[in-house]
Amino acid sequence: MTRVERGGRNLDAIPSMAGVMAAKTEPCGPVLSLATCRRRLAPWGLRVDGPGTAGTFSVSSARRSVRAEGQISWHGPAALKPTNAGSEATVQARSGLMGVHGRDAGHPRRIGVEVASVAAGVLAAHGVLAGLIGRARGFPESTVEVSPLQAALLLGSHYLTAATATEPDLPVLGGPDPGPPFRSADGRWFEIETLDPESWRSFWWRLGAGGADLGRAWTAFRRRYFDGRCSLPTGLQDATARHTLEELVAVAAEFRVSLCPIRGYDEVLADLGPWAGHPDLEPLSGVAARGPAPLGAPPTGLPLEGLVVAESTTRLQGPLAGLLLQSLGAEVVKVEPPGGDIGRGVPPLTNGTGSFFLAFNHGKQSQEIDLASRGGRAELLELLGGADVFLHNWRPGKAAAWGLDAADVARVNPGLVYVQASGWGSQAAEQRWVGTDFLVQGFSALGHRINPQGEVPAPSRVLLTDFMGALVACEGALAGLYLRELDGKGQRVGTSLLAGGMALHAHILGALASGEQPGPARGRPVWDILDRPLPTPDGALAVSVDDDASLALLCEACGVKGGRREEAASAVAEAIAGTPAAEWEELLAGTGLAAAAVATDLAALPADPRLAGLFEPLGAGGWAPASPWRWEG
Repeated sequence: MTRVERGGRNLDAIPSMAGVMAAKTEPCGPVLSLATCRRRLAPWGLRVDGPGTAGTFSVSSARRSVRAEGQISWHGPAALKPTNAGSEATVQARSGLMGVHGRDAGHPRRIGVEVASVAAGVLAAHGVLAGLIGRARGFPESTVEVSPLQAALLLGSHYLTAATATEPDLPVLGGPDPGPPFRSADGRWFEIETLDPESWRSFWWRLGAGGADLGRAWTAFRRRYFDGRCSLPTGLQDATARHTLEELVAVAAEFRVSLCPIRGYDEVLADLGPWAGHPDLEPLSGVAARGPAPLGAPPTGLPLEGLVVAESTTRLQGPLAGLLLQSLGAEVVKVEPPGGDIGRGVPPLTNGTGSFFLAFNHGKQSQEIDLASRGGRAELLELLGGADVFLHNWRPGKAAAWGLDAADVARVNPGLVYVQASGWGSQAAEQRWVGTDFLVQGFSALGHRINPQGEVPAPSRVLLTDFMGALVACEGALAGLYLRELDGKGQRVGTSLLAGGMALHAHILGALASGEQPGPARGRPVWDILDRPLPTPDGALAVSVDDDASLALLCEACGVKGGRREEAASAVAEAIAGTPAAEWEELLAGTGLAAAAVATDLAALPADPRLAGLFEPLGAGGWAPASPWRWEG
């Protein structure tokens, strides 16, 4: 075995296990984060150099003699010991994502796509663009730091805020029976979506599931976005199993229910190719934009300070994009209908306000405007006349019907960055479907990446494309502001949940398209017992074993003999099962192995001293992840 240094120890002293386990070649952590950052910045003429020491990198522009600096670490400013190594699996464990992803199963489960690592790379690109915008407006040069752990916590925002809500939640509608996806008689798995309870009821009655408790099923089906779980009467699965996919599609169309098969990588590459999910940008006009707002001595020093974002959005994608721009220093004005956003009343509540709404809208200014009226639309145009960014996620065609599309608004403010966030973007063929998270996961092949080979291809209950769609929308706004600083022109920006989904596994799509990963799994993870959370007396332990050297270290720490991979893995799992996860995490920290107890009690995370500094209290009560960026001048 090649000599390797881990945790200050010479592995020559450990018995060789050469040939037992080939090193895993799929990247994660800062390596994948940096590659993602490089991919995200390339369309804007920015080049990323690195990595340097401690995950540092630098960015240069092909159009200006400016540079930006950044750093990507595993855990950011968390108070973890320096000996705590990181991995995608352990970050998912510490942040609670494994716990949420496994709620339906009743035990923690790992998400097969490297969501924390990829998201950290997109956040790094955000920080670079924001820093360059700030420099152009007179801010001093600064270095931005991000981490996969902070990205993972951000992904779990609304679950954390719900867990720390001050008022009781609705009863959990859990159970052993499965929810979506459903399977047809000819073996195709698929997701469905409807926002109308009558369409839901009619669809299932036509399929012969009228004897099921459709009222309870509807409630559970709708709450899956908030709860991260969905148990439905078995009669629904039985009903779809009696019909072919073609028959099911016809019934769905009759009752205006969106039905999307869960596609594999070959299907996605055939029509979308290895698309990295970048936002689409187009200059609004040739009229010079107004200059940036004059700056005095900035009280916070955040790079977007002095810029105004007007936001007319609901649910997660748009509100989170606005919240991220606020975290970078912008003033965000949230436009709500008369009486306020409906999400304000969705339980669980914190001092009378819905936790889901609070998670993505805290700190924003609110302005109620009736956009259904001509006077309300004139009021919005007046607001947009003094804004730098307008962000909305209205239904397709609504902006044009209201006379508020990009060309209309450009007449009032030609320097505006106009961001439209949607479900499907320019994928016209899919406009017949509702643009929601689980359909997009299925369409984009994420269902195949999330679960390993041998398991049902299924979307995660974690809202992956909503989250990544928000990150891509924020990226589009920042890219538009950056190009405005270069050219003095406003920008029309188009983003979508589909773009977010494709961005999340662009590294897999690119590898498959180039033939680098053609193996039998065709992009799906191939896991054994050590790649999954291991049961212990007080919960589960995630440990990363990526090569022969790390397996040998783990065997020695557990007091078991090496051998064939399968035998060694079973012996290690048996040894770990006898001691609490927290003790194993402490023991393995000194070996250089990445290990972490799986967090399932999200309400306890803000009080964990090892995660100090990664959360912020909400004014109305409860907690949310703190800004994922740290700036150093």
